[in-house]
Amino acid sequence: MKSSALDDCLRVSLAHASLTLKLDDILGTFHGMSLGDFILLRLLSEAEGGRLSLAGLVRPLGVRMSAVLRQLAPLEKTGYLQREPGRMVVLRPAGRAQVTEAAVTAEDICLGALAGVDAAARESLKTVLSHLCRSSALELT
Repeated sequence: MKSSALDDCLRVSLAHASLTLKLDDILGTFHGMSLGDFILLRLLSEAEGGRLSLAGLVRPLGVRMSAVLRQLAPLEKTGYLQREPGRMVVLRPAGRAQVTEAAVTAEDICLGALAGVDAAARESLKTVLSHLCRSSALELT
């Protein structure tokens, strides 16, 4: 049976769900943070000056603005980030240290998930996933 676009996208979704569950469990157990918190802090750590707009967090996190705002409150209380005027979010030193430490754990999980996948297949996977991330067909209207 020929694989359809739907089948391919559902496989991506199932792989995402499995990876999300595993990373969420391990990051929670060893670092006291959810995968969503890790992704948010990592986005900030990779941004110029550790600073992003609230709007700049919506699509990468895959949630609406209201959910981003709810996610920020506990991270702000723990001292990992701060909100600034102009709807900007800034990573604080404690947040940078936390995401750096958690990244080691997440990398180990991801290495295990990709074990046995050769370099050429990983490059193809990277290309496909990058395309999906940028696809205008997946933009909200």
